[in-house]
Amino acid sequence: MTADYLLGLSETKNHPNADLADLRLSDEMIELLKSGRVDNSLLCELAAHPDFPRLMADLEIYVNGVAVKQVQTVNAIVDTMSATIMKQYNPGLTDPQLRQLIAAHIDDDSFCRYVIQQDMNGIALDLREAHRDDFFSVPEDSPLEDFLQAAEETAKEDSDPEQAAMMFICKRLKLNYKKLSEEEKKWLKRIAQKSDLLKNPKPQRGRK
Repeated sequence: MTADYLLGLSETKNHPNADLADLRLSDEMIELLKSGRVDNSLLCELAAHPDFPRLMADLEIYVNGVAVKQVQTVNAIVDTMSATIMKQYNPGLTDPQLRQLIAAHIDDDSFCRYVIQQDMNGIALDLREAHRDDFFSVPEDSPLEDFLQAAEETAKEDSDPEQAAMMFICKRLKLNYKKLSEEEKKWLKRIAQKSDLLKNPKPQRGRK
């Protein structure tokens, strides 16, 4: 285990001296990882997901055209049977058996992309669930609801607009304002005064 890993400077724990050539990365991939245009940590989580090999396998099958050819073969059989029935029995288009054959005809390209989409959906949901409690994740409660509640508090005649606004900020940061010491509240107020929230904390309401 390297010192960089212990200090949080690296995500590599078991392969600190991995040879870049062994990874078989293209120049374009290396440039992308170095550019900062993507979240490398999230990309690593995506690739390390247990269902990622299945996604890659399905994607490879689609890119190589293997699945498309197989679906086309099935469609050819279905179409041949439909043509035979039409020629021998000439049923109407509302005939149940004929409708079943027509429905069995698969859009090969859409079907293959649907399989890949289902793979990706499962991985994406798992990653979202894994990061649900992260600091920068969007909270499940509604920011608008909290803001409206804070606005109602500041609109009361006996309320302290600055305190209500700071309580709103604490709620968004999941801090208990009442448990803060007086010194912490002073520092919070100094920091909050730099926010646009306190420039006009008391909403203006028209009167009839």
